[in-house]
Amino acid sequence: MATNALEPDLHHTHLSIAPILRTPPEILQQIFTGCFDTRFPHPQPFSSAEAPLLLCGVCRLWRALAISTPELWAHISVSIGRHTPETVKPSPHLVKNWIARSGCQPITFVLQDLGLPSSCPDIANDLLKIFLPQIHRWQSVTLILPNHDFPASLTALEIPFGRASLLQIAKFEFGVETGLGLNAEIPQIGGLSRILGSSSQLHTLYWRNDLYTLEFIEVRWAQLTVVDLVPLWRPMSQIIDVMRKAPLRSLSAFIADASGHVAAPLVLPDLLILWIGTEVDLSPLFRQLTLPSLQNINVFCANPVIPQTEVVRCIARSGCLVNTAILKSLRIPKAELITFLRSSPSLRLLDISNGGEVTITDDILSLLTVRDEPCVCPNLRIIRFLESSVFSADGVLADMVASRLEAIPSATLSRLSVHFSDADLPGHWEDIRRLKGLGDATDCRVWINEPETA
Repeated sequence: MATNALEPDLHHTHLSIAPILRTPPEILQQIFTGCFDTRFPHPQPFSSAEAPLLLCGVCRLWRALAISTPELWAHISVSIGRHTPETVKPSPHLVKNWIARSGCQPITFVLQDLGLPSSCPDIANDLLKIFLPQIHRWQSVTLILPNHDFPASLTALEIPFGRASLLQIAKFEFGVETGLGLNAEIPQIGGLSRILGSSSQLHTLYWRNDLYTLEFIEVRWAQLTVVDLVPLWRPMSQIIDVMRKAPLRSLSAFIADASGHVAAPLVLPDLLILWIGTEVDLSPLFRQLTLPSLQNINVFCANPVIPQTEVVRCIARSGCLVNTAILKSLRIPKAELITFLRSSPSLRLLDISNGGEVTITDDILSLLTVRDEPCVCPNLRIIRFLESSVFSADGVLADMVASRLEAIPSATLSRLSVHFSDADLPGHWEDIRRLKGLGDATDCRVWINEPETA
Protein backbone atom coordinates (compact mmCIF):
# COMPACT_ATOMS: atom_id res chain seq x y z
CA MET A 1 0.00 0.00 0.00
CA ALA A 2 1.31 3.42 -0.90
CA THR A 3 2.22 5.69 1.99
CA ASN A 4 0.81 9.20 2.25
CA ALA A 5 3.67 11.63 1.64
CA LEU A 6 2.56 13.70 4.66
CA GLU A 7 2.60 10.71 7.02
CA PRO A 8 5.83 9.42 8.56
CA ASP A 9 7.36 6.28 7.13
CA LEU A 10 7.44 4.25 10.35
CA HIS A 11 9.70 1.59 8.90
CA HIS A 12 12.42 4.06 7.93
CA THR A 13 11.89 6.02 11.16
CA HIS A 14 12.50 2.83 13.14
CA LEU A 15 15.65 2.11 11.15
CA SER A 16 17.00 5.63 11.73
CA ILE A 17 16.32 5.62 15.49
CA ALA A 18 17.51 2.10 16.21
CA PRO A 19 21.25 2.90 15.93
CA ILE A 20 20.81 5.79 18.38
CA LEU A 21 19.06 3.51 20.89
CA ARG A 22 21.93 1.04 20.59
CA THR A 23 24.59 3.72 21.12
CA PRO A 24 26.51 3.16 24.39
CA PRO A 25 25.52 5.67 27.10
CA GLU A 26 29.04 7.09 27.42
CA ILE A 27 29.06 7.90 23.67
CA LEU A 28 25.68 9.62 23.98
CA GLN A 29 26.99 11.66 26.89
CA GLN A 30 29.93 12.83 24.76
CA ILE A 31 27.49 13.83 22.02
CA PHE A 32 25.35 15.66 24.59
CA THR A 33 28.29 17.74 25.83
CA GLY A 34 29.03 18.73 22.23
CA CYS A 35 25.47 20.07 21.86
CA PHE A 36 25.74 22.61 24.66
CA ASP A 37 26.38 26.22 23.67
CA THR A 38 28.97 27.50 26.16
CA ARG A 39 29.15 31.03 24.76
CA PHE A 40 28.46 33.57 27.47
CA PRO A 41 26.45 35.51 28.33
CA HIS A 42 23.89 33.10 26.91
CA PRO A 43 20.58 34.76 25.93
CA GLN A 44 18.45 31.68 26.67
CA PRO A 45 20.14 29.69 29.44
CA PHE A 46 16.94 28.10 30.73
CA SER A 47 15.12 27.50 27.44
CA SER A 48 13.53 24.10 26.92
CA ALA A 49 14.36 24.49 23.22
CA GLU A 50 18.13 24.36 23.87
CA ALA A 51 20.54 21.92 25.46
CA PRO A 52 20.70 20.73 28.14
CA LEU A 53 16.97 21.12 28.95
CA LEU A 54 16.10 20.16 25.38
CA LEU A 55 17.86 16.81 25.86
CA CYS A 56 15.82 16.15 28.99
CA GLY A 57 12.58 16.33 27.01
CA VAL A 58 13.32 13.72 24.35
CA CYS A 59 12.77 10.49 26.28
CA ARG A 60 13.35 8.91 29.70
CA LEU A 61 16.72 7.49 28.69
CA TRP A 62 18.01 10.82 27.40
CA ARG A 63 16.66 12.64 30.46
CA ALA A 64 18.43 10.24 32.79
CA LEU A 65 21.67 10.48 30.84
CA ALA A 66 21.53 14.29 30.64
CA ILE A 67 20.87 14.67 34.35
CA SER A 68 23.73 12.29 35.15
CA THR A 69 26.16 14.21 32.90
CA PRO A 70 27.52 16.95 35.20
CA GLU A 71 29.50 18.65 32.41
CA LEU A 72 26.18 19.79 30.89
CA TRP A 73 25.31 21.75 34.01
CA ALA A 74 28.71 23.24 34.83
CA HIS A 75 28.04 26.34 32.67
CA ILE A 76 25.28 28.72 33.65
CA SER A 77 24.36 32.23 32.55
CA VAL A 78 21.76 34.21 34.49
CA SER A 79 20.32 37.52 33.29
CA ILE A 80 18.23 39.73 35.56
CA GLY A 81 16.46 43.06 35.26
CA ARG A 82 14.80 42.62 31.88
CA HIS A 83 12.73 39.78 30.51
CA THR A 84 10.51 39.36 27.48
CA PRO A 85 7.85 36.73 26.77
CA GLU A 86 10.45 34.83 24.74
CA THR A 87 12.98 34.59 27.57
CA VAL A 88 12.77 32.40 30.63
CA LYS A 89 12.99 34.15 33.99
CA PRO A 90 15.39 32.26 36.26
CA SER A 91 14.12 31.16 39.64
CA PRO A 92 16.32 30.33 42.65
CA HIS A 93 14.88 26.80 42.63
CA LEU A 94 15.89 26.24 39.01
CA VAL A 95 19.37 27.67 39.61
CA LYS A 96 19.85 25.43 42.66
CA ASN A 97 18.85 22.33 40.69
CA TRP A 98 21.15 23.33 37.85
CA ILE A 99 24.11 23.69 40.20
CA ALA A 100 23.29 20.43 42.00
CA ARG A 101 23.38 18.55 38.70
CA SER A 102 26.88 19.92 38.00
CA GLY A 103 28.27 17.55 40.63
CA CYS A 104 31.90 18.31 41.38
CA GLN A 105 32.68 19.92 38.03
CA PRO A 106 34.46 23.31 37.87
CA ILE A 107 31.79 25.98 37.40
CA THR A 108 31.62 28.74 34.80
CA PHE A 109 28.87 31.24 35.50
CA VAL A 110 27.70 34.66 34.40
CA LEU A 111 25.38 36.92 36.37
CA GLN A 112 24.49 40.06 34.42
CA ASP A 113 21.97 42.84 34.96
CA LEU A 114 20.22 43.95 31.78
CA GLY A 115 17.78 46.25 33.53
CA LEU A 116 17.54 49.90 34.47
CA PRO A 117 19.22 51.50 37.48
CA SER A 118 16.04 50.82 39.43
CA SER A 119 16.60 47.05 39.23
CA CYS A 120 16.23 45.46 42.64
CA PRO A 121 19.64 44.61 44.12
CA ASP A 122 18.08 41.86 46.26
CA ILE A 123 17.76 39.64 43.17
CA ALA A 124 21.51 39.73 42.55
CA ASN A 125 22.25 39.05 46.21
CA ASP A 126 19.80 36.14 46.38
CA LEU A 127 21.32 34.50 43.31
CA LEU A 128 24.86 35.06 44.51
CA LYS A 129 24.05 33.37 47.81
CA ILE A 130 23.29 30.22 45.81
CA PHE A 131 26.69 30.33 44.10
CA LEU A 132 28.82 31.28 47.12
CA PRO A 133 28.86 27.82 48.76
CA GLN A 134 30.38 26.53 45.52
CA ILE A 135 33.21 29.06 45.46
CA HIS A 136 35.79 26.27 45.68
CA ARG A 137 34.48 25.12 42.25
CA TRP A 138 34.51 28.51 40.56
CA GLN A 139 36.66 28.36 37.42
CA SER A 140 35.32 31.40 35.55
CA VAL A 141 33.04 34.03 37.08
CA THR A 142 31.48 37.08 35.44
CA LEU A 143 29.51 39.56 37.54
CA ILE A 144 28.20 42.37 35.31
CA LEU A 145 26.08 44.42 37.73
CA PRO A 146 26.43 48.08 36.64
CA ASN A 147 23.20 49.05 38.42
CA HIS A 148 24.26 47.68 41.81
CA ASP A 149 26.72 48.60 44.49
CA PHE A 150 29.05 45.84 45.56
CA PRO A 151 26.61 42.99 46.48
CA ALA A 152 26.11 42.60 50.19
CA SER A 153 26.30 38.81 49.90
CA LEU A 154 29.92 39.15 48.76
CA THR A 155 30.89 41.73 51.36
CA ALA A 156 29.96 39.21 54.06
CA LEU A 157 31.85 36.41 52.35
CA GLU A 158 33.80 34.31 54.82
CA ILE A 159 35.99 31.66 53.21
CA PRO A 160 39.46 30.46 54.12
CA PHE A 161 42.20 31.50 51.74
CA GLY A 162 43.01 28.75 49.26
CA ARG A 163 39.51 27.35 48.69
CA ALA A 164 38.97 29.26 45.44
CA SER A 165 42.01 27.61 43.93
CA LEU A 166 40.22 26.70 40.66
CA LEU A 167 39.42 30.29 39.69
CA GLN A 168 41.13 31.22 36.43
CA ILE A 169 39.00 34.04 34.94
CA ALA A 170 37.31 36.86 36.89
CA LYS A 171 35.22 39.62 35.32
CA PHE A 172 33.76 42.21 37.67
CA GLU A 173 31.63 45.29 37.04
CA PHE A 174 29.65 47.00 39.78
CA GLY A 175 28.10 50.44 40.15
CA VAL A 176 30.80 52.95 39.22
CA GLU A 177 29.14 56.06 40.63
CA THR A 178 29.55 55.22 44.30
CA GLY A 179 32.83 53.31 44.08
CA LEU A 180 34.21 51.19 46.87
CA GLY A 181 36.29 53.86 48.55
CA LEU A 182 39.92 53.81 49.52
CA ASN A 183 39.70 51.96 52.82
CA ALA A 184 41.32 48.56 53.11
CA GLU A 185 39.18 47.71 56.14
CA ILE A 186 35.72 47.92 54.55
CA PRO A 187 33.93 44.58 53.98
CA GLN A 188 33.84 45.02 50.20
CA ILE A 189 37.62 45.04 50.02
CA GLY A 190 37.88 42.00 52.27
CA GLY A 191 35.38 40.06 50.17
CA LEU A 192 37.23 40.77 46.95
CA SER A 193 40.56 39.86 48.52
CA ARG A 194 39.13 36.52 49.60
CA ILE A 195 38.03 35.79 46.04
CA LEU A 196 41.04 37.06 44.11
CA GLY A 197 43.81 36.57 46.64
CA SER A 198 42.96 32.91 47.26
CA SER A 199 43.05 31.99 43.57
CA SER A 200 46.41 30.51 42.72
CA GLN A 201 45.32 29.75 39.13
CA LEU A 202 43.87 33.18 38.29
CA HIS A 203 45.31 34.40 34.99
CA THR A 204 42.62 36.74 33.56
CA LEU A 205 41.12 39.81 35.23
CA TYR A 206 38.51 42.11 33.68
CA TRP A 207 38.04 45.02 36.08
CA ARG A 208 35.33 47.58 35.25
CA ASN A 209 35.56 49.51 38.51
CA ASP A 210 37.70 52.10 40.27
CA LEU A 211 41.32 51.09 39.63
CA TYR A 212 42.44 52.68 42.90
CA THR A 213 40.48 50.00 44.73
CA LEU A 214 42.83 47.34 43.39
CA GLU A 215 45.60 48.85 45.51
CA PHE A 216 43.80 47.53 48.60
CA ILE A 217 42.83 44.13 47.22
CA GLU A 218 45.11 41.14 47.36
CA VAL A 219 45.62 40.24 43.69
CA ARG A 220 48.34 37.89 42.56
CA TRP A 221 49.65 40.19 39.86
CA ALA A 222 52.69 38.01 39.26
CA GLN A 223 50.47 35.35 37.64
CA LEU A 224 48.08 37.55 35.63
CA THR A 225 48.56 37.30 31.88
CA VAL A 226 45.35 39.04 30.69
CA VAL A 227 44.26 42.37 32.22
CA ASP A 228 41.35 44.41 30.84
CA LEU A 229 40.69 47.76 32.53
CA VAL A 230 38.31 49.27 29.95
CA PRO A 231 36.05 51.36 29.94
CA LEU A 232 37.18 53.61 32.82
CA TRP A 233 39.98 56.12 32.22
CA ARG A 234 43.18 55.62 34.27
CA PRO A 235 46.32 57.69 34.91
CA MET A 236 49.37 56.56 32.97
CA SER A 237 51.18 55.86 36.24
CA GLN A 238 48.66 53.15 37.15
CA ILE A 239 48.98 51.45 33.77
CA ILE A 240 52.76 51.47 34.10
CA ASP A 241 52.41 49.93 37.56
CA VAL A 242 50.30 47.09 36.12
CA MET A 243 52.86 46.55 33.35
CA ARG A 244 55.64 46.20 35.89
CA LYS A 245 53.72 43.81 38.16
CA ALA A 246 52.17 41.30 35.75
CA PRO A 247 53.67 38.97 33.09
CA LEU A 248 51.17 40.28 30.56
CA ARG A 249 50.14 38.64 27.32
CA SER A 250 47.18 40.98 26.77
CA LEU A 251 46.45 44.46 28.15
CA SER A 252 43.50 46.78 27.48
CA ALA A 253 43.21 50.21 29.09
CA PHE A 254 42.20 53.87 28.71
CA ILE A 255 44.89 56.39 29.71
CA ALA A 256 43.47 59.69 30.96
CA ASP A 257 46.55 61.70 31.92
CA ALA A 258 50.30 61.55 31.58
CA SER A 259 51.10 61.48 35.29
CA GLY A 260 54.00 59.30 36.21
CA HIS A 261 57.55 59.23 34.98
CA VAL A 262 58.94 56.23 33.12
CA ALA A 263 62.48 56.46 34.42
CA ALA A 264 63.80 53.14 33.17
CA PRO A 265 63.26 51.01 30.08
CA LEU A 266 60.24 48.75 30.35
CA VAL A 267 60.32 45.42 28.50
CA LEU A 268 57.19 43.25 28.23
CA PRO A 269 58.62 40.08 26.68
CA ASP A 270 55.36 38.12 26.49
CA LEU A 271 52.83 40.81 25.51
CA LEU A 272 50.92 39.76 22.39
CA ILE A 273 47.94 42.16 22.44
CA LEU A 274 47.96 45.85 23.38
CA TRP A 275 44.76 47.92 23.26
CA ILE A 276 45.16 51.53 24.38
CA GLY A 277 42.78 54.46 24.23
CA THR A 278 44.16 57.85 25.21
CA GLU A 279 43.62 61.58 25.22
CA VAL A 280 47.22 62.49 26.14
CA ASP A 281 50.69 62.15 24.64
CA LEU A 282 51.83 58.55 24.96
CA SER A 283 55.47 59.38 24.21
CA PRO A 284 56.72 59.03 27.83
CA LEU A 285 55.45 55.44 27.87
CA PHE A 286 56.22 54.18 24.35
CA ARG A 287 59.66 55.83 24.29
CA GLN A 288 60.76 53.45 27.07
CA LEU A 289 58.63 50.47 26.05
CA THR A 290 59.92 47.40 24.19
CA LEU A 291 57.46 44.75 22.97
CA PRO A 292 59.39 41.97 21.23
CA SER A 293 56.44 39.54 20.98
CA LEU A 294 53.66 41.99 20.08
CA GLN A 295 51.23 40.72 17.43
CA ASN A 296 48.16 42.93 17.78
CA ILE A 297 48.17 46.65 18.51
CA ASN A 298 45.13 48.91 18.69
CA VAL A 299 45.72 52.53 19.71
CA PHE A 300 43.33 55.43 19.32
CA CYS A 301 43.63 59.01 20.48
CA ALA A 302 40.60 61.01 21.60
CA ASN A 303 42.66 64.21 21.17
CA PRO A 304 43.76 64.10 17.51
CA VAL A 305 45.95 67.21 17.76
CA ILE A 306 48.62 65.19 19.60
CA PRO A 307 51.04 63.26 17.35
CA GLN A 308 51.65 59.72 18.66
CA THR A 309 54.78 59.02 16.64
CA GLU A 310 56.42 57.02 19.44
CA VAL A 311 53.78 54.29 19.05
CA VAL A 312 55.05 53.15 15.64
CA ARG A 313 58.65 53.86 16.59
CA CYS A 314 58.27 51.44 19.48
CA ILE A 315 57.00 48.71 17.14
CA ALA A 316 59.83 49.22 14.66
CA ARG A 317 62.41 49.30 17.47
CA SER A 318 61.02 46.15 19.13
CA GLY A 319 61.44 44.04 16.00
CA CYS A 320 58.11 42.34 16.67
CA LEU A 321 56.06 40.54 14.01
CA VAL A 322 52.83 42.53 14.18
CA ASN A 323 49.93 41.02 12.24
CA THR A 324 47.18 43.49 13.27
CA ALA A 325 47.59 47.26 13.49
CA ILE A 326 44.64 49.57 14.19
CA LEU A 327 45.84 53.16 14.40
CA LYS A 328 43.17 55.80 14.95
CA SER A 329 43.78 59.56 15.02
CA LEU A 330 47.49 59.24 15.85
CA ARG A 331 48.73 61.88 13.36
CA ILE A 332 51.73 59.78 12.41
CA PRO A 333 54.08 61.56 9.93
CA LYS A 334 54.36 59.91 6.54
CA ALA A 335 58.04 59.05 6.96
CA GLU A 336 57.35 57.29 10.26
CA LEU A 337 54.41 55.40 8.78
CA ILE A 338 56.57 54.20 5.88
CA THR A 339 59.23 53.00 8.33
CA PHE A 340 56.54 51.13 10.24
CA LEU A 341 55.18 49.47 7.09
CA ARG A 342 58.64 48.46 5.93
CA SER A 343 59.34 46.85 9.31
CA SER A 344 56.01 44.94 9.37
CA PRO A 345 56.18 42.22 6.68
CA SER A 346 53.85 39.99 8.71
CA LEU A 347 51.03 42.57 8.81
CA ARG A 348 47.69 41.01 7.85
CA LEU A 349 45.27 43.77 8.97
CA LEU A 350 45.92 47.49 8.59
CA ASP A 351 43.28 49.92 9.84
CA ILE A 352 44.08 53.63 9.68
CA SER A 353 41.70 56.49 10.41
CA ASN A 354 42.93 59.91 11.30
CA GLY A 355 39.92 62.08 12.04
CA GLY A 356 39.99 63.70 8.60
CA GLU A 357 43.76 64.17 8.49
CA VAL A 358 45.44 62.86 5.31
CA THR A 359 47.64 59.83 6.04
CA ILE A 360 47.62 57.60 2.95
CA THR A 361 49.19 59.25 -0.10
CA ASP A 362 50.46 58.07 -3.50
CA ASP A 363 53.88 57.29 -1.99
CA ILE A 364 52.42 54.84 0.52
CA LEU A 365 50.03 53.27 -1.99
CA SER A 366 52.97 52.78 -4.33
CA LEU A 367 54.88 50.90 -1.62
CA LEU A 368 51.89 48.62 -1.14
CA THR A 369 51.60 47.96 -4.89
CA VAL A 370 53.08 44.74 -6.25
CA ARG A 371 55.69 45.45 -8.95
CA ASP A 372 59.00 43.94 -9.99
CA GLU A 373 60.49 44.76 -6.61
CA PRO A 374 58.86 43.27 -3.49
CA CYS A 375 56.08 45.39 -2.04
CA VAL A 376 55.84 46.12 1.68
CA CYS A 377 53.38 44.13 3.82
CA PRO A 378 52.91 41.28 1.32
CA ASN A 379 50.61 39.38 3.71
CA LEU A 380 47.89 42.04 4.01
CA ARG A 381 44.41 40.53 3.83
CA ILE A 382 42.32 43.34 5.33
CA ILE A 383 42.84 47.05 4.59
CA ARG A 384 40.78 49.89 6.05
CA PHE A 385 41.53 53.51 5.13
CA LEU A 386 38.80 55.37 7.01
CA GLU A 387 37.76 58.89 8.00
CA SER A 388 39.07 60.51 4.81
CA SER A 389 42.63 59.33 5.46
CA VAL A 390 43.32 58.79 1.71
CA PHE A 391 44.51 61.55 -0.63
CA SER A 392 45.74 60.19 -3.96
CA ALA A 393 45.41 60.51 -7.71
CA ASP A 394 42.38 58.73 -9.14
CA GLY A 395 43.20 55.12 -10.03
CA VAL A 396 46.28 54.68 -7.81
CA LEU A 397 44.30 52.93 -5.08
CA ALA A 398 42.63 50.62 -7.59
CA ASP A 399 46.03 49.82 -9.14
CA MET A 400 47.36 48.79 -5.73
CA VAL A 401 44.39 46.54 -4.98
CA ALA A 402 44.42 44.94 -8.47
CA SER A 403 48.15 44.21 -8.24
CA ARG A 404 47.76 42.43 -4.92
CA LEU A 405 44.79 40.37 -6.10
CA GLU A 406 46.70 39.22 -9.16
CA ALA A 407 50.21 38.71 -7.80
CA ILE A 408 49.75 37.37 -4.25
CA PRO A 409 47.27 34.50 -4.53
CA SER A 410 48.46 32.83 -1.34
CA ALA A 411 47.68 35.90 0.78
CA THR A 412 45.24 37.86 -1.32
CA LEU A 413 43.11 40.69 -0.04
CA SER A 414 39.77 39.59 1.36
CA ARG A 415 38.35 42.91 2.63
CA LEU A 416 38.86 46.54 1.62
CA SER A 417 37.09 49.46 3.24
CA VAL A 418 37.88 53.01 2.18
CA HIS A 419 36.35 56.40 2.94
CA PHE A 420 36.85 59.45 0.75
CA SER A 421 35.93 62.92 1.95
CA ASP A 422 32.90 64.54 0.35
CA ALA A 423 35.22 66.99 -1.41
CA ASP A 424 37.47 64.21 -2.82
CA LEU A 425 34.72 61.77 -3.75
CA PRO A 426 33.95 63.28 -7.22
CA GLY A 427 37.63 62.91 -8.16
CA HIS A 428 37.73 59.16 -7.53
CA TRP A 429 35.19 57.79 -10.02
CA GLU A 430 37.79 55.51 -11.64
CA ASP A 431 38.83 54.12 -8.26
CA ILE A 432 35.20 53.53 -7.29
CA ARG A 433 34.28 51.88 -10.61
CA ARG A 434 37.31 49.60 -10.69
CA LEU A 435 37.22 48.68 -7.00
CA LYS A 436 33.55 47.73 -7.23
CA GLY A 437 34.35 45.64 -10.30
CA LEU A 438 37.22 43.90 -8.52
CA GLY A 439 34.92 43.13 -5.63
CA ASP A 440 32.33 41.60 -7.94
CA ALA A 441 34.90 39.54 -9.87
CA THR A 442 36.97 38.23 -6.92
CA ASP A 443 36.58 37.03 -3.36
CA CYS A 444 37.58 40.46 -2.08
CA ARG A 445 34.71 42.35 -0.47
CA VAL A 446 34.77 46.13 -1.00
CA TRP A 447 33.10 48.95 0.92
CA ILE A 448 33.42 52.57 -0.26
CA ASN A 449 31.99 55.30 1.96
CA GLU A 450 29.70 52.80 3.64
CA PRO A 451 29.81 50.72 6.82
CA GLU A 452 31.13 47.19 6.58
CA THR A 453 28.71 44.29 6.86
CA ALA A 454 29.38 40.81 8.17
